[in-house]
Amino acid sequence: MAKKMKPVLDPGLEAAHKAYEAAINSNDTDLVMAMYDPEAAQMPPDAPQTVGWKQLRAAVAGYFAEYKTHWTKIIKANHVCGEWGFDEGHDIATDIPRSGKGKTIHWNCKGILVYRRQPTGEWKVYRDIWNNITPPKYTPTKKPAAKKPAKKKK
Repeated sequence: MAKKMKPVLDPGLEAAHKAYEAAINSNDTDLVMAMYDPEAAQMPPDAPQTVGWKQLRAAVAGYFAEYKTHWTKIIKANHVCGEWGFDEGHDIATDIPRSGKGKTIHWNCKGILVYRRQPTGEWKVYRDIWNNITPPKYTPTKKPAAKKPAKKKK
């Protein structure tokens, strides 16, 4: 049986990928928007593509307003061709409703990120495209534990 090898990744794209994942996990719209090319778009499953900066920002802000999210984005391979970079990967995510109502959503996705090299040499996300590997799973949202009153000092 052949030994499974870890892919050799372009370090610049790998750094951009990790920075994008960290920005998403910050749940901060401005940090995520800073990762995007001016002509960026998202292509999520079961939803229309975002078109234009205003629509993209509204989608990101709306998502963070509704959910506290955490994504693990695993790079399977990446490629560079001139000013374009591509990575393909496996994403696992959890979305917890900020309202405390509704169900927590667990995602298992495959995705492709398309990057465009900026004039500064920095890679920015041009397209974020993903689809479900399996349907999302929904679990009851756990309410934060009630804080116990402080004990009075005698």
